Amino acid sequence: MVEPAIYTTQELDVCRREADQLIETGRRITQAHYQLVTSCADFADGPVWIADGQPSAAHWLAPRLDVCNATVRDWIRIGRALRVLDATAVAFKGGQLSYAKVRALVSMATPANETELLAIARTTPAADIAKAFARWSQQHEPHTIIDNRHRRTRAMRTRTEPDGTVSTSLRLPPLQAGVLERAVEAQVMRRTMQREPDGTWPSLAQQRADALTELVTTNSQHRFEVLIHVDHTGCRFPDGTPLTDSTVAGLLDQAAVRLIVHDTNSKPVNASDARRRPTIRQKRTTQTEQPACTQCGTTHLPNLHHTTPHAQTGHTRTDQLQTLCTPCHRKHHKDG
Repeated sequence: MVEPAIYTTQELDVCRREADQLIETGRRITQAHYQLVTSCADFADGPVWIADGQPSAAHWLAPRLDVCNATVRDWIRIGRALRVLDATAVAFKGGQLSYAKVRALVSMATPANETELLAIARTTPAADIAKAFARWSQQHEPHTIIDNRHRRTRAMRTRTEPDGTVSTSLRLPPLQAGVLERAVEAQVMRRTMQREPDGTWPSLAQQRADALTELVTTNSQHRFEVLIHVDHTGCRFPDGTPLTDSTVAGLLDQAAVRLIVHDTNSKPVNASDARRRPTIRQKRTTQTEQPACTQCGTTHLPNLHHTTPHAQTGHTRTDQLQTLCTPCHRKHHKDG
């Protein structure tokens, strides 16, 4: 165990000043980013790149700024959007709103809704901004508009990394993304994990990559279940990702619909039988109440664990089950 470092008051004050300088450097970088995107937008509307025979402003700027064409196109898009989003531009220029938040905001904002979205951006961490805007969209935009936007923006892109591997990014409507993620997760849980050639265990990300490759190359016919919550607040995946009503309605003629019944206190109704393995209904009930692993908090690779051994009780009840991820579940049984 590493002993914590002991600092004098003077040393701590020096560290705090350095931290303040770091924050100020980040603020100046944000302000410079504002100048960069607005200048790129102005340049794109000018004649230089046309006179030099380039197919676009991004083709002219990218080699000179030593970045990818796609990056410059993003800067131009954001710079142009800021021309009609005055409050956002002021916050960005002053360093109060980061580039990450502005990039997400301009994809949704209009002069009519800017004030509301800007308030969300100011109070939401950058890591959570996408889901926050998605929830706002579900509550304030017609679902036909949302569905059309999802269809327009779907994409698959690949690029070669410096080490020779190929990165693939997918942008999918939430339903298709949820199905793909669940299929990969189910394949990961079916596989027998094996050590890497160097003796280490593969990470979860590496297992997912292998599972996706297997699903595509073997045309697996394994079945899996995708859980969607529907209540008075709308439709969503267990992790909170929203779905439009029309998307869920479109599933009804091609899917077996199973219900999770709630009592008057909005708690899933208990179910029990004499089987050791939980039924499908019990799995849904428990994982609705406990969507994350009760040990480490992850939502990946969920399993159900008997808090009281089945050998003692002879039955399986949802109030005696807890959600554990696969690694925590294995560790629990190995240690126990």
